[in-house]
Amino acid sequence: MDHLVELGLRAPGPASPAARPTVTETTNTHLTSFIDRLLTVFQALAPEAEARDMSEFQSKLSLFRRKLISSTDSTTVADTAEACIRTCEQYLRNSRRYHSAREAELTELIGILRDAAGVLVGDSASFNAQVISSSDRFNSLVQLDDLRDLKRRISSEVSVLRRAVEDKQKRDEQSYAQLTARIEALQSRLVEAEEEASLDALTRVPNRASFDRALEKLLAAAQRAGTPLALAMVDIDDFKQVNDTHGHQIGDRVLLCTAQLLGRALRQSDVVARFGGEEFAVILNGATLDQAEQRLRQVLKEIAATTFEYEANGQRSTVRFSASCGVAELGGSESIDDLVRRADEGLYDAKRKGKNRVVARRRSLFGGLLSR
Repeated sequence: MDHLVELGLRAPGPASPAARPTVTETTNTHLTSFIDRLLTVFQALAPEAEARDMSEFQSKLSLFRRKLISSTDSTTVADTAEACIRTCEQYLRNSRRYHSAREAELTELIGILRDAAGVLVGDSASFNAQVISSSDRFNSLVQLDDLRDLKRRISSEVSVLRRAVEDKQKRDEQSYAQLTARIEALQSRLVEAEEEASLDALTRVPNRASFDRALEKLLAAAQRAGTPLALAMVDIDDFKQVNDTHGHQIGDRVLLCTAQLLGRALRQSDVVARFGGEEFAVILNGATLDQAEQRLRQVLKEIAATTFEYEANGQRSTVRFSASCGVAELGGSESIDDLVRRADEGLYDAKRKGKNRVVARRRSLFGGLLSR
């Protein structure tokens, strides 16, 4: 320690409980904070893309931010930053494809309008020219002295005009039919694209963006009519273990099966959506808390009792899993955020109490939340 004395420094004493962070920890903290601020800016300024891509991208960025904030290891910070970069690059590619497709549809629509204008102007000009030509011939006919010849020529001109009118009518009908077919095809593609953008690509149930729109609409309707509405959050138990044990392909099948079981067990008026990851959201329209809790308990019982079989490397294997659920009923003028938060807290309690169960969250008169 002589070199410390020579530099005028004191030898360090015993480490205190509130020891200062090391240089590495401070650097990691500053880097994490810097990356988090960049992600905040990117989330706010990210260009438009397909609805499902935007929803998935925002969810991933939020996940990366939470992971960065909770991480102190430099390797984890670097890996998370690299994964975030790849996600951002992929999203920008998706955004470019989205805008290219949108531009192509608009170009097609402009082409249809141009063709319609061409038909109206071009055909009308041609028809008018024929009428003017016939009018000029009538002007010359009045100079003829032979009435019989005049009658014959007038009859001929009338026939020519009638054919011109009929031909124009046929051309108009054909042009209208072609334009109608093109417009219907374009409308069909737009409807298909809108429907595709509203569904989760894997489970084929409504995605997060569709769920947000549906909940806002149904909540407002329930508050106006004074009818009950319940919201449930359903999460597959130990889903990471399913992926680690059976592989991600089987994990995807588990997500798909869960979506199908939820959809079959609930009513058509209910909404089942993929909220994110292995979590699903269920809107039970017109259901009280007790009714929703009873239905969801039956659904979870069916999920836990089902055995799924698959074949891998020539061998048949089975996978079983369960799910946990938190449910809350809309109260008075409660906001969407409050309702979702209470359902989420019910889900957290279900996980904490042993999983594979439903926990209902009620509102107290004082605004507190009580579990049942």
